[in-house]
Amino acid sequence: MSNDAKVLADVVKDVHKELRQELNKTGDIESVWVNHCRNIARLKKYASSMHKLASEHWEQLRISNPATSRINWTWSFLQYYFFAGGLEIQRRKSNPHTVRPELILKEPKISVLDVGSCYNPFGEYEELDVLPIDLCPALGSVYHCDFLKIPIGEKSILDGQNVLSLATSHFHCIVFSFLLEYFPSSSQRWSCCEKAYMLLVEEGILIIITPDSKAAHSNTKVMRSWREALAAIGLKRIKYEKLQHAHCMAFRKVSVDTELTREDRELLAPKMYIPQDFHNRSDSDSETKNEVKFTEEELAEGFMYLPMLDE
Repeated sequence: MSNDAKVLADVVKDVHKELRQELNKTGDIESVWVNHCRNIARLKKYASSMHKLASEHWEQLRISNPATSRINWTWSFLQYYFFAGGLEIQRRKSNPHTVRPELILKEPKISVLDVGSCYNPFGEYEELDVLPIDLCPALGSVYHCDFLKIPIGEKSILDGQNVLSLATSHFHCIVFSFLLEYFPSSSQRWSCCEKAYMLLVEEGILIIITPDSKAAHSNTKVMRSWREALAAIGLKRIKYEKLQHAHCMAFRKVSVDTELTREDRELLAPKMYIPQDFHNRSDSDSETKNEVKFTEEELAEGFMYLPMLDE
């Protein structure tokens, strides 16, 4: 890995670490997030570092080894699901006797909401109608939006480069690529996924890609926990693949029989954990009923890695 790539990656990791430390110190996720959103200097430094890391260093790796690319993986899956029979296969698996209406594409294009887009990497595909949003866009082509706070309405409303609302049941695909680990709280990750469910059309796809350079089996507990939590809100995992530097998952929006209660949500939200959530906790904190126990080896690195060039 080049020294420049390492410096950029350290900037990204340090912001994640600082947010977790601030939450551990105050216990108030709302104030931590508000203060973070007001820290323009930190947001811009993060956005610039992520943009350069992804568009220069990761792009080199994408060209030399396409199988490592999260962008390639996402595009390949969307082609399969929407254009090559994947949707029909899932319909037959779930309920072969149910007659469903045709999923109508626009023009025909796949309507994509790319959350935490940074520099709109999916904009290169003509088959995609992409709305790229980010808390602090690296490029002017990406719209400013705090996905945690954005209201949902009958239609998406844009004002210049700002998003004022997003349309319910509108998007064929929502992409969370290296997004969820940004948040210091499992409740925030859970809220993002619940919002994605509301924004997706029926049978739409949520793509979640999260960084991990360890062996595929090293964080199976985490991936299983996410799968169980999202299934409860009607996001059924239909594809999982471990790339060299990331877990890649596709979840299909399906109907659920019962609406979740507040108590259900309080039990399910902690399932959207990452190992770092349990770092720097006191002994008393580790006894909470919802905490997941890890071995020392499992806690050693967790999701601390971001995909890099090979050393």
